[in-house]
Amino acid sequence: MGKEAQDARNFTAPVEDHELGIRYEKYKRILAGLTIMSDIFMRNVLKKRECTEYILRIIMDREDLEVKEQILQKDYKNLQGRSAILDSVVCDMEEKRYNVEIQQENEGASVKRARYHSSLLDVNELKEGQTFEELPESYVIFIARNDVLGYGLPIYHITKKVEEVREDFRDGAHIIYVNAKIKDKETALGRLMYDLQ
Repeated sequence: MGKEAQDARNFTAPVEDHELGIRYEKYKRILAGLTIMSDIFMRNVLKKRECTEYILRIIMDREDLEVKEQILQKDYKNLQGRSAILDSVVCDMEEKRYNVEIQQENEGASVKRARYHSSLLDVNELKEGQTFEELPESYVIFIARNDVLGYGLPIYHITKKVEEVREDFRDGAHIIYVNAKIKDKETALGRLMYDLQ
């Protein structure tokens, strides 16, 4: 190799290495953000009924829970107002309904949104002629990357109460928030949150 070629190689190599290093760091950051909690990956995971069943069994703390059917990206049309697309709508063998939502940002898991999703599950459930007593038990579950409610707990079960007697108002509607920030490998829920991220 001639001296000029050697000099040129010595001059460009550090620049190429530097640019490669910058690109490597950029793509490393992009890849770090691609977790199962990303919408596109979670949709593919939840296509497998066994995966949905596994996630629900851990969150509901019920080994016997079996998924009968599920619909991903269920589009609930509201002719009177706002429509919504729910990430996953699931029915178990006991006819209980679940809406599983995976949220990267707190805004997507607001308490008012949970209330709205709960109402959408109900309003689209009963057929003409059915009584209100036939409404199935329902669970809206937000698995959020951050601690949306801010109490530092791994999971929150929200039910309505009759305040005067401190008893549950048994309407069958439940909301659950899962704090994916807590990845305690000593618990099944913590291990699941670790795996999702």
